[in-house]
Amino acid sequence: MNLALNDLEKKIGYSFKDKNFLRLALTHPSFNEHDKDKEDNQRLEFLGDSILSAVLSETLFKLFPDQDEGALSRKRAVLVRGKSLVKIAIELKIEDFLLMSTAELKNSGNKRESTLEDAIESIIGAIFLDGGMNAAKKCILEWFGDLKSNLNKAQILYNPKGQLQEIMQELETSPRIKYNLIKEQGPPHKKHFEIELVVEKKTIGSGKGKTKKEAEENAAIQALQM
Repeated sequence: MNLALNDLEKKIGYSFKDKNFLRLALTHPSFNEHDKDKEDNQRLEFLGDSILSAVLSETLFKLFPDQDEGALSRKRAVLVRGKSLVKIAIELKIEDFLLMSTAELKNSGNKRESTLEDAIESIIGAIFLDGGMNAAKKCILEWFGDLKSNLNKAQILYNPKGQLQEIMQELETSPRIKYNLIKEQGPPHKKHFEIELVVEKKTIGSGKGKTKKEAEENAAIQALQM
């Protein structure tokens, strides 16, 4: 197990003085389900969530000196949402190191998004306890990479309809956005929708999806990318 932990340490960019912290961060609740006296990573997850929020709050505060608390909160929400953390977990191959019950592993529980998100937060908590805030901050910022660039990409996928609405409201004419259903096909249990996004009689995006909402969001994403 220690050899495997050494491999993970290289991936996350931190070497633990006490590897028990890392081992605990990788221990899913199912691993000790028959022995409730043994610890799992849930307490570390709670701690890591707070550390992550603090590090990103400070970094965004410095990166965007002209933005108010509302704008900064929205940016932080984009970064700490599950999909951003899952992306990091996949890049670090966390799924290969998780300690889980045999049943969970058979059901690919180690690849479940919620599990990967929890594991990343737990590892942050473990790094903080082992090496302090500076060590945790260094790892977090390395994992997120170019924060401004990645934030711009992530924001397009985060509430795209709301973002597009904000952009339109800032324009002098405040043009109205319309989502028109142009195609609906398939049986009731397997519907497929196609939406066009129209602003002032001009189509600026289109999207497809299994629900109207998904199709509308994809149309908004296309418009934002343009």
